[in-house]
Amino acid sequence: MSSASRRAAYTQRRLGPLLWGPQVRWHRELPDTAESPARFQLSAVELVRLNDATLVALKEMDSPAEANGVALLHGALPPDAPARLPKTLQECADVDEHHGQGVHRAWVAQQLPPGCRIAVTEREAVHCTLVTPRSGHLRLHPGRLQQGWNSIDQWLWHMHHATLYPPGPEALEQLQGMRLPLPTKVRGVLGVRGLTLVGTERDPGRDVPLNYYDGTSYHLTTLYADALALARLQQIVLDAFGHEVARIGEHEPRRRKVAQLERDLLVFRRSYWTADFGRQGTVDAMMRAWQQSAGLQQSLQSLINDLGELSRQVQSAETETTNAILGLLAAVGLPLTTGLAVWQGLPQAGASLLWRTLSVTMVATVVLVTFFPGLRRLFVDLFRRRRRRRR
Repeated sequence: MSSASRRAAYTQRRLGPLLWGPQVRWHRELPDTAESPARFQLSAVELVRLNDATLVALKEMDSPAEANGVALLHGALPPDAPARLPKTLQECADVDEHHGQGVHRAWVAQQLPPGCRIAVTEREAVHCTLVTPRSGHLRLHPGRLQQGWNSIDQWLWHMHHATLYPPGPEALEQLQGMRLPLPTKVRGVLGVRGLTLVGTERDPGRDVPLNYYDGTSYHLTTLYADALALARLQQIVLDAFGHEVARIGEHEPRRRKVAQLERDLLVFRRSYWTADFGRQGTVDAMMRAWQQSAGLQQSLQSLINDLGELSRQVQSAETETTNAILGLLAAVGLPLTTGLAVWQGLPQAGASLLWRTLSVTMVATVVLVTFFPGLRRLFVDLFRRRRRRRR
């Protein structure tokens, strides 16, 4: 593993407080490889949480966030028969108790720091895998695929979807849309399920010096994993904002709450959302590809539109309240001012006559409210709005 300072110098220093700083990242390297119930061979665990400013913003929401960080589990798949590797990956990535993976889920939770747990909504891990051949790639489902499929594309599809089922007729076109621009000896695809890399040439093994795939493996466990971790953090924040906006929309929005959400979303857009990996174009392409596959760009635009609509509703409600108050002042103030002026001009301006004048003023106010529908509607809307806010 590389250090935080080395990664920041190699990419962007602004990523340090988001991904590599001691306040947001926890790392534990296992002295001996641990094996999960699904036979995943764990070698290191990392936890990347949201920074303090974002955590404060999520805590102030009345809709609790589903998660506040991302766990990275580094390791290797067990040495199964090559044809079974996609199924083995499925068993290692699946943490859904309803699929009979309760024991595996509990084991993964035990690897996290004290006080941390897997989010209730988390059912399957986003996986990053590198598969290299010892001699040549075993062809899966021989004779059962349509034309255009080669052995490398088969491995890309099966490992990405973590399944042994043969792909459908539209799968090859989908695979083409997920391809990444990578060096000649590696092919890769990226989608919402994760990153899949397949070597195109024989792997001489870890004992051979200057093994080409050592560099790919190094990048997979560092920058490539960090790119997906950053995208997952973005997804956590956008989901939390979406739940809060939906909750606020169920009632009459208040200016302070909407304004706070707008400020928090602006801070998020200027920190996590605009973060990039500097000169590492391939890493940036991976992060943007995962954003697109997970629909994060659409989610962000939807949030911006919804908050704009809530802000418009707040302004409209405040304008109606102001009009109601002005109408109230006009309905009460005009008769009252006129009555007091008449009372002061009378030769006998006593207390009894003052009460009569005030009574006439109240009657005039009631008449104005009764016979002018627009004024009456302002009063009714004002009291209804105040009653809704008390609820």
